[in-house]
Amino acid sequence: MKKIEPAFGVELNEPYFTDKKWVSPFNWWPEVREQMATPPKVLIHDVTLRDGEQMARVAFTPEEKIFLALELDKLGVHSIEPGLPVIQEDKDVIKKLSEMNLNAKIVPLTRVMESDVRAVLDSGADGMLLEFGINPYLMKMVYKTDPNSLLDQIVEYAQAGKDAGLYVEFMAWDVFRIPDIGFMQRFFEKLALRAPVDRITVADTFGMGHPMATYSFIQKLKAWTGKPIGFHIHNDFAMATAGAVMAVSAGADMVHSSINGLGERSGNLATEEIAFVLQHLLDIDSGINLELLKPTSDLFAEVSKLVLARNKPIVGSGLFEVESGIVVHLVEKLKNTGLAIFPFEPEAVGHKEYEIILGRGTGVHSIKRLLRERGLEATDDQIERICTRVKQAGLMIKNGLPKSMVDAILKEELRVSTP
Repeated sequence: MKKIEPAFGVELNEPYFTDKKWVSPFNWWPEVREQMATPPKVLIHDVTLRDGEQMARVAFTPEEKIFLALELDKLGVHSIEPGLPVIQEDKDVIKKLSEMNLNAKIVPLTRVMESDVRAVLDSGADGMLLEFGINPYLMKMVYKTDPNSLLDQIVEYAQAGKDAGLYVEFMAWDVFRIPDIGFMQRFFEKLALRAPVDRITVADTFGMGHPMATYSFIQKLKAWTGKPIGFHIHNDFAMATAGAVMAVSAGADMVHSSINGLGERSGNLATEEIAFVLQHLLDIDSGINLELLKPTSDLFAEVSKLVLARNKPIVGSGLFEVESGIVVHLVEKLKNTGLAIFPFEPEAVGHKEYEIILGRGTGVHSIKRLLRERGLEATDDQIERICTRVKQAGLMIKNGLPKSMVDAILKEELRVSTP
């Protein structure tokens, strides 16, 4: 790790300061850490090819699913959910992937239905993700069942999976709208006692739980079941990452996520966000190759035709574009000190290097840097005029200036030809 001289007696140390990051030491305060029950490793179950494809206007061909699954395997996800084995096209994909001896396990979504269970048992998959909405109102009004009948089915199908040598996970969805904690406790205690499942996952299907509520619930779930716990969350209230962090902090050792947050409505927990947060803010390994996050995100954006926001956390194309004169000044002053103004370096996630954008927010430091790069000299008055013209042009076009426009300004103000 690079060594930085103390500033006024204040020293920087690992784990919050390394060659690739400078994040908050608050995350390592003893009084913060002692409230956590974080596992040493968190497994990433990828749902892009199933839940991601359920996003309106998104569709993957079988060939694309196989291609994307191979990319997910390179990225380092623990398991992949390629689709529903009861659908023949998905079943064919699952069979092909299961024959490829990937590092990632193939664990399809499996409804609590005999047809789905038969299909997954015949698909060659490594496991089954049994799922059902346990909200009592859904049970009564939509599915016409009751908790005891549902438990009987889960036990039967989970046992069939275990008899076939499969990993079996049960995911209860729409849990976070159930108002009766006693109902949940009875259901999950019976589930853990009767069903031979390897993991119990709960879904905040509409991303409504306050992160502290998620933390409390996962603690209760662990106490009720004594089983490994997984967590699945959507982003309707922009709390997917926060909720997942709190679930892990309470002891969940698996999260379900998708590349770029692809998924129903506002999407799922984004793989790139949770993997990066776990590693850099909690020191938890997820098995993900973080330097592949940006190229993987770009690839999935292209195939899914989902246009990502430039300011999207972790993988947005504009994260390391700098226009503000204040920030450019900080970047310039710190670049030879071993410090950086940003919390992580671009290469940490596979981004390109920093780029100075000339536009409305440009200051004289950006102009001086530009002149140095071009090998040009200018007086202070010329620098001020160039800066003013760049600002005016940026305001007019409401964008960064293209090279041709910058060249024209330099030529007119300095009376020189530009490279």
